[in-house]
Amino acid sequence: MCQTANEVNVYIKKQNFLFQKVLTRIIILVLVILLLNIFQLEIKNSFYHVSSPLINIFKSSGNNIYNFFQSSFNFNSLKKENDNLKEENQKLLSEISSLESLARENQSSKEALENARNRNFSILSSRIIQLDIANDYIVINKGSENGVKVNMPVVSSQEVIFGKVVKVYDNFSEVILISNKNSVLDSKIQYSDPTKPVIHGVVKGKGNLSVYLDLVKPDSQVNQGDILVTSGLEGNLPSGLIIGKILSVNNDDLKPFLTADVLPLFDVKSVDNVFIITK
Repeated sequence: MCQTANEVNVYIKKQNFLFQKVLTRIIILVLVILLLNIFQLEIKNSFYHVSSPLINIFKSSGNNIYNFFQSSFNFNSLKKENDNLKEENQKLLSEISSLESLARENQSSKEALENARNRNFSILSSRIIQLDIANDYIVINKGSENGVKVNMPVVSSQEVIFGKVVKVYDNFSEVILISNKNSVLDSKIQYSDPTKPVIHGVVKGKGNLSVYLDLVKPDSQVNQGDILVTSGLEGNLPSGLIIGKILSVNNDDLKPFLTADVLPLFDVKSVDNVFIITK
C-alpha cells in the first residue's frame, strides 16, 4: 500500500513539472509576441541596418551579372547585325560591280560597233577568259561555231590591236598578243599631216607585254610620242589599227636600221571584252 502511494506521488510531481514547463513556454511565447508587436519598428529597423550591407552586395553582384549577360547578349546581337550588314553590303557591291561591268561592256560594244560601221568591218564580241602574261597570249570564249578563224585580228572597242587568233576550238580561241616573241606586225607612223612621208617598219614582240619598232630606215624622222598603227600591208590586218606609242628612239650608226622602244596601248589586264574582226 505504501509503495503504491509513493508511485502516485511521483506521477503527480511529474505531471506538475510538465505542466509548469509547458506553461512557462506559453508565457515566454506570449511575451515575445507582445515585445514584437510593441517594438516592431525598432526590430525591423535593426534588421534592415544589419542586413542592408549584405543586401547591397548581393544586389550589386546581381546587377553586375545581369549587366554582363545583357552586354554579352547585346554584343552578340550587334555582331550578328553587323555580319548581316556586311553580307548585304557585299551583295550590293557585287551588284554594283556587275552593273558597272555591264555598262562598260555595253558602252564598249556600242563604240566598237560604231567604229566598225565607219570602217566597214564585221566584228564579233568576245570575253577574255584566260590571260597568260608569261607567254603573252589570251583565251577568248568564241570559236569555230561562232565563225572564228585563224589569223583574225582581235582589237579593243577603240580599235587598239591586241593580237591575232592562232588556234581555234569549237567554243574557244587562243590569241597571241602583239607582245608575243613570235608576233611581227607591219606598221607605220600615223601623222595628222598628210603631206609628211609615210614611215614604215615592223613592230616585234619582246615578251612580258613589251614590243619594239624595227626595220626602219636610218634616216627616218621618228620622234618620241609618235603613234604607230598597222600599215595594212599584211592581208590579214586592216590599216590604221592602233599599236602603241614611241617611247625612245635608238639610232645606232653601226646598225643598218633604226629601232625604237614602244609602249603598246592595249590594256589586257583590265579589259574584259575584246572584238574579233571577222571581215
